[in-house]
Amino acid sequence: MSLKNNEETVKQFCAAWDEMDLGKILSLMSEDAIYHNLPLEPLKGHEQIAGFVEGFFQITATTKFKILALVADEKRVVTERVDTFGFKDGSVMKELPVLGIFEFDIDGKISAWREYWDLQDWVKRGGPAL
Repeated sequence: MSLKNNEETVKQFCAAWDEMDLGKILSLMSEDAIYHNLPLEPLKGHEQIAGFVEGFFQITATTKFKILALVADEKRVVTERVDTFGFKDGSVMKELPVLGIFEFDIDGKISAWREYWDLQDWVKRGGPAL
């Protein structure tokens, strides 16, 4: 797949989070994808990833992944983002800094996704236990 396709896939992936569309999120990932939401334990495959995302969506009313910068090479796309979450209890977490690294399989699907963010910052901003 081309560099441009990988960039577009990541933009669609972030938009799917904004829409809270689990089906779309999974459709952009390979069946054996690895999602490592650091500092949490890595998840492997659609079943584990779906379980985490479904659980997160149960406590979340809205999500927004705002891409500040996107850089890419033939193997990966890196995003600098600020993520905002509205929780079902009425609280809002604004602009949590996140660095995302996406890798792709031969079919152009996301095969690895690593997210780097600060757990202490999450807690300080009022984020729920994950």
